[in-house]
Amino acid sequence: MTATMLRSLGGLAAVLLLGALPASAGSVTADSIIDQDSALQAATSQVPQGATVTGSRCQQIVTPGDSFRYRCSVEYTTSPPAAKPTP
Repeated sequence: MTATMLRSLGGLAAVLLLGALPASAGSVTADSIIDQDSALQAATSQVPQGATVTGSRCQQIVTPGDSFRYRCSVEYTTSPPAAKPTP
């Protein structure tokens, strides 16, 4: 391969890598003493705007006095903003 071809391939690789920036993932957790739906709603309301919810899980926690607390976590992903074309 010539030096020019290698430079062209390197430039192409850089463009492809920029276009394939990874999405980031996260999760939020909320508790409720009311019910599981309230805990799930509270967690979902904390998901960043524009993120995609990828899953959720809830658990019931027994507290002293035989009462319950509910804890839900919501997982999400965010994608980097699309590159704007140069005019």
